[in-house]
Amino acid sequence: MSVPPTLLCTATFPANTGFAWDFIERLYARMADELVTDGVRTMVAYPAIGETPLTLAGSAAVPVILDTRLATRRARKQMMNFIRRENVQVVYFTDRPTWSVWYRSLRAAGVRRIIVHDHTSGERTAPTGIRRLVKSAIVNTPGVASDMVVGVSDFVAHRARTASLIPSRKIVRVWNGLEPVQPESENGHPSIHSLLGLSGETAVIGCACRATPEKGVHVLFRAFDRICRERDKRCVLAYIGTGPQFAELQALRAGLKCRERIYMLGYLPQAATLLRTATVCAVPSVWQEAFALSVLEMMARSRAVVATRVGGVPEVIQDGVSGLLVPPDDVDALADAITKILDSTLLRDALGRAARERSSRLFTADQQISAMLCTFRDAFVN
Repeated sequence: MSVPPTLLCTATFPANTGFAWDFIERLYARMADELVTDGVRTMVAYPAIGETPLTLAGSAAVPVILDTRLATRRARKQMMNFIRRENVQVVYFTDRPTWSVWYRSLRAAGVRRIIVHDHTSGERTAPTGIRRLVKSAIVNTPGVASDMVVGVSDFVAHRARTASLIPSRKIVRVWNGLEPVQPESENGHPSIHSLLGLSGETAVIGCACRATPEKGVHVLFRAFDRICRERDKRCVLAYIGTGPQFAELQALRAGLKCRERIYMLGYLPQAATLLRTATVCAVPSVWQEAFALSVLEMMARSRAVVATRVGGVPEVIQDGVSGLLVPPDDVDALADAITKILDSTLLRDALGRAARERSSRLFTADQQISAMLCTFRDAFVN
């Protein structure tokens, strides 16, 4: 019995890790359901599986345990054997190197196309001089570079060209997309007001992200402290998230005059649903975000968003129309923008309406899936 052509998707973390990987795995599941109609099988490789991946449940995607990091000789040999046995014709890496000398081994085992989907944030330094010449020679060695780099924003695509030296013909920008958010579908879920026992008149500034320095939550805490000192009206800050900086943020909060108004809630599932009634949502990143899915999740729920002008964020928010953008690591600018929204119902509502319209027009899951499938379908042998 012949083995059908296979797409191998790779996960860096064990199954059911949560956070951003849930979004990525749902993308794998959607593509699997589309490709199965073409006779193509989709397998998702995890380094470990404790329980069946929740994000793949009910889809055509088949979870398997396989180390795809290519870091050891044993892992490379196992992957090559897997490729031959399962007729893997396309390997789809997420947030992995855009080139590797070991990619040639995968091709020798039968892979026809290697695709790298880059969601990673942060700046990269463009090589110069001898370093640039050497890197260019390596990247252009046959079989070493991936066949396609999918960047989640123009910022990431530009970085692949200038820092990784990937030729433009091998780069495509595909914005992340969300399934349509129907407000009535979330009515039965608790709101941030009910969770905190607040009246509906209390203004809530919401933020959901990892507790790491690059996310800029410390900047938001200081901006909120300034807002509280200058405003007579009641407002609170609800921060949802956890991570290595959480204890440091707790210490910062303890030293602020507004500390009683800052709720540090830790990790909570469905954070976006909880914040759907927030008065304004803040995304205060101080590094170059690849895309900032948290911005899009709030825009899709008609929330007014204040975010920093970093990385791919300006591609999502049209400043002054569907949200407000401020410089990163600027306490006063962040406080001023949030105050502007808190003080104007008309502005808040206008930004929320424009945000939902923009997200539903440009950043849908269907659009993302359609664009992604274009990079896969012609690689398979019928």
